[in-house]
Amino acid sequence: MMKAKRTWIVLFIIALTLIVILAGCSGVPKIAQLGIVADPNPVPCSSEDGKWYYMMNISESNGVGVTIASLTFTNYNQENELADTTILDAEEFFEWFETDYIPAFSTIQNGIEHSGTSVYSIVRVAGIDDNDNPVEATIRCKWQVEMHLARKTILHLLERKKWLNPPLLFGF
Repeated sequence: MMKAKRTWIVLFIIALTLIVILAGCSGVPKIAQLGIVADPNPVPCSSEDGKWYYMMNISESNGVGVTIASLTFTNYNQENELADTTILDAEEFFEWFETDYIPAFSTIQNGIEHSGTSVYSIVRVAGIDDNDNPVEATIRCKWQVEMHLARKTILHLLERKKWLNPPLLFGF
């Protein structure tokens, strides 16, 4: 009796395992996995022109190609308030990256130039994968401010608030 019960348990476990394995092979479409990287991040400010230059890499890592629909830069100021938003549609994205399609397990890249007064940006890329699933990836790019620029900003804030003898917060 005990041997028969054990046999049924083993058969049940084998059947359950086969069901799980075969369910994974049932043709359920995969969803693309987008990734976005800014290199370097934080992005140093150029001493020549006060702009930030970096490489943006957008990749797919789950074996499904993606057609990019938009690339959005949402910029925030020192008070973490929304400063501005720039949205590139598919056509503008194509102009920047010379393609709007990322094949499976591939990466596209382009050099990006940033200017303005924001201290960081949330960058979002969105698209539709080859199986018609919406996909997106987001990254935070921090704009590294040089010390002389930071000092000017602090002095400007101090003047704006009309502090007469502010304590020395930073040793410049």
